[in-house]
Amino acid sequence: MRRPDLWFAQMPILSLAAGAGVFGPEQTRAICDAFDGAWTELQRSGSELTAPASAPAAREALAKRIIDRALDGLLNVRELRDDALAYLHHNPPV
Repeated sequence: MRRPDLWFAQMPILSLAAGAGVFGPEQTRAICDAFDGAWTELQRSGSELTAPASAPAAREALAKRIIDRALDGLLNVRELRDDALAYLHHNPPV
């Protein structure tokens, strides 16, 4: 059985979305799907951001960007994913 605190630490999108407290189930699903799609695309492309040393910061940056855009009203999964990937490309985590 997974410890909830460890699970949220591994899934920044869920902990950030829960912290925002303004998303219903459908919005949360769109946010999670966009995050999963963006991360899968980074992995598929062989991005250095998916390396163990870079992954936590990259995942957090993706999550924050997706949450910010969703708070602005963008809830289309493809658009959220593409926006987050473009943002990460131009603003790689340090």
